[in-house]
Amino acid sequence: MEKVLKTFRMQHAGTCTGMYWRGDPRLGRKTWGEPPEWPRNGAVLRGTVHSFDSKPEDSELWLEVADYKQAGSDVWVPTPNCWMQFDQHGPLLHEI
Repeated sequence: MEKVLKTFRMQHAGTCTGMYWRGDPRLGRKTWGEPPEWPRNGAVLRGTVHSFDSKPEDSELWLEVADYKQAGSDVWVPTPNCWMQFDQHGPLLHEI
């Protein structure tokens, strides 16, 4: 099955300036090595959407991130083993 990549702008609904990368939500908070710099508000993330019935970390939808552009940059950075939830105290990822 081919993965369909979708693109999202990250904007935290609260006072956070960005979000730390998460590991695979099916594996808990497993570490994965040295991730790239965490995305700030306005960053663009590209990846595959996953839905989990168990709602790991209180979010049903998760993005398995393939790469991202930091806010204000035109450079796509690979993000192996990096995930981002769609909600944290409100919507976090907005499809573009």
